[in-house]
Amino acid sequence: MKLWIGNLPPDASDEDLRAFVHKYTQVEIVGLIHIDGDGSRPGVLIEIDGAGHMLLMQMQRRLHRMYWKGRQLAVQIMLFSDRL
Repeated sequence: MKLWIGNLPPDASDEDLRAFVHKYTQVEIVGLIHIDGDGSRPGVLIEIDGAGHMLLMQMQRRLHRMYWKGRQLAVQIMLFSDRL
C-alpha cells in the first residue's frame, strides 16, 4: 500500500517532502513516485517500509487537508500492491 499526496507545491523538493512527512508523522519515506500531471497540482505516491493499513490511516488523518507552502494537501491511501 502506498500513500498519495496531491496538490503539492511545484517547487517542493524530495528532501522538503521527506522532512515534512517526518515532522508530522515520525515516519521515514522509502520511495517516491512523482505524478506531475499538467504541473499545476503535482502529486506523489510515497512508500513506507512495512506500513500497514493502520499506520497509513493515521498518516492520512494527520496530513489530509493540511496547508503546506500555501497549498491544501489531498492525502489518500492507495489500496493496491506491486507484489503478486
